[in-house]
Amino acid sequence: MPTLHDDLSELNRYEPKKGLLSNRNIIISGATDGIGKVLAISCAKHGAELLLLAKNEKKLTTITQELSSFSDAQHRFYPIDFSIAGESDYTKFAEYLIEANKPIDSIVLNAGYIKALQGIRNFQLDTWLKTITVNQHAPFMLLKCCIPLLELSQDPSIVFSTHACSKAYWGAYGVAKSAQLGMMKILANELDGDKPIRVNGIDPSPVRTKLRLTNFPGINPEDYAAPEDVITPYLYFIGPDSKGVTGMNYKINPKFIG
Repeated sequence: MPTLHDDLSELNRYEPKKGLLSNRNIIISGATDGIGKVLAISCAKHGAELLLLAKNEKKLTTITQELSSFSDAQHRFYPIDFSIAGESDYTKFAEYLIEANKPIDSIVLNAGYIKALQGIRNFQLDTWLKTITVNQHAPFMLLKCCIPLLELSQDPSIVFSTHACSKAYWGAYGVAKSAQLGMMKILANELDGDKPIRVNGIDPSPVRTKLRLTNFPGINPEDYAAPEDVITPYLYFIGPDSKGVTGMNYKINPKFIG
């Protein structure tokens, strides 16, 4: 089992123990599809209590009911559209968290948005702003809401879903993901104090998600890993086995860019 002093290059082979996340209160954004949905199911199976964030309330209701069918924990959801949420929306969310009166043990910043791959010169301003807002500003605002309650946890962690895509035609998404990685590294340094919160990222590389398949329609979906294939590194960084590990951006497929 990997520890702080081990080589984490094979973290995709990590085997979480039963009940790894028992009694842990975990928030997952982008929880109704792709990696977020599969991660929510896996976290619940490992004993976590979940708060799921996404914009589609119907999908949130469905996944929460699915979790409750095999988990006794009290799972909750909070609908929020990151593309249009303003300061007042995040203030309401922060108040909701405070009213729940529970420490937050982990938050996984997984929500993402991209309309289409296109050159910078062709970007419309509204598309640029929406992409930056969902992928860059929303994680910042969520963390402002959550860090005070993360500080109340005995073993808190923040996990980013990152993406190395600083190449042609990734546009605003590539810019936002580069900024997100910078924020992860800055936070890892800022939050490594008397009440440390470990901050790490996971770059899952190509995964068979709606975002990927929409933008690469000519590629056989079976050539991509399924979301289920990339979950165990998330469990490692969320759970107690990664205690003391911070500032790492783990790439599941280090040879792949974009």
